[in-house]
Amino acid sequence: METRLEFALPERLSAEFEDELIKESAFVSPAIERFVVDAERNVVLVDIAPHADRSQVASKVERFLHVMLTNQRNVETKTIRRTERNDDGPLAVDVLGTFKDRGWLFEIGPGHIAFAGPPLRLARLIDSMAADLYDRQFAAEERSFPAFVPATTLAKCGYFDSHPNNVTMVTHLIDDFDAIESFRRHEGVTGDLTTLPTSSLTMPHLCLNPAACLPCYPTLGDRVISEKGMALTWLGRVFRYESKNLVGLDRLWEFNVRELVLVGSEQSVSDARARSVDTVASLCHALDLECSIQTATDPFFATVAAAKAFWQRSMEAKHEIRLTVAPHGDGRARTTAAGSINMHGRFFGDRFDIRTEAEEAATTACVGLGIERWVLAAFTQHGFDRDRWPDDVSDVVFKNT
Repeated sequence: METRLEFALPERLSAEFEDELIKESAFVSPAIERFVVDAERNVVLVDIAPHADRSQVASKVERFLHVMLTNQRNVETKTIRRTERNDDGPLAVDVLGTFKDRGWLFEIGPGHIAFAGPPLRLARLIDSMAADLYDRQFAAEERSFPAFVPATTLAKCGYFDSHPNNVTMVTHLIDDFDAIESFRRHEGVTGDLTTLPTSSLTMPHLCLNPAACLPCYPTLGDRVISEKGMALTWLGRVFRYESKNLVGLDRLWEFNVRELVLVGSEQSVSDARARSVDTVASLCHALDLECSIQTATDPFFATVAAAKAFWQRSMEAKHEIRLTVAPHGDGRARTTAAGSINMHGRFFGDRFDIRTEAEEAATTACVGLGIERWVLAAFTQHGFDRDRWPDDVSDVVFKNT
């Protein structure tokens, strides 16, 4: 049986959109084994499992391509700020492999990792440096939030509408003697979840938090924010399912984010958001990292991607923090999105009734730093020779090594 499908595209794809198309294709069908674009970027080639329903997969791919390509508008990406590194040494290749060889990283499962040694010390240092900057420059109040977030909160935030493919739901066995005993007898022997019927599980009412900022907005509801605004910060544990894209430190299912949320009037939040660009640049300078902060869009699910991505980019609502990481196979360096600076407008103020002294819905913005990607970028840009690192950073990272 023929296992390759070909789809001619109406026009040549941009390199940026090609990457987005391939990444989002992971959510089209489990029967897809390979999804690529040809060298001319005008034909999609799809390899499917030998016994898959060819027409069914083809229908899904066609619908996926249609919604991804419809109304795609090219809005120029703008660079807001750049920082350069002073270290002129070569970029390190296979940082992940070196971590594992040295016993500094353990892969628990797809998208689940554990740090030890220098990467762990660097992760903690980056988090503390960012928290200190947020305290000094925004007088940010420290908070903490659990990994669980109510499904009702995600629905109110519009997450199920925009990113349903990334959600990780939480359930448990129903409160039934026979169901629990059946589970105990079968799974207690096999040591794995192999025969669990869905009828034995409750309907999920909780999810693992997929975006660090979301749990804070319900806690601000029904209150008035002062004219000068407020800032909150915390280290959040974030869970974002990425399917086949769960590879290395670039795409983790579970990761840490140092979050900053800004709340207040439109002017106060806009001003603070602009200052946050300087704050991120300061962190990059302290770590001697090459970085580009540029306009971008979120990875919305295919059926809503075109309209929402266009709005974000045209309004410059999202600034992406891109750090240089490992070279491509051809020797070209690449970048990874290690954080973002997002303007939400009055969306969350309206949804959770957060008001200003002027009796208007509050404006919000957030800054999120993906700690594991910052660790990857720092070791990529400085390697494993401590003499290439800033002195005050290397003293902490390479302590006792």
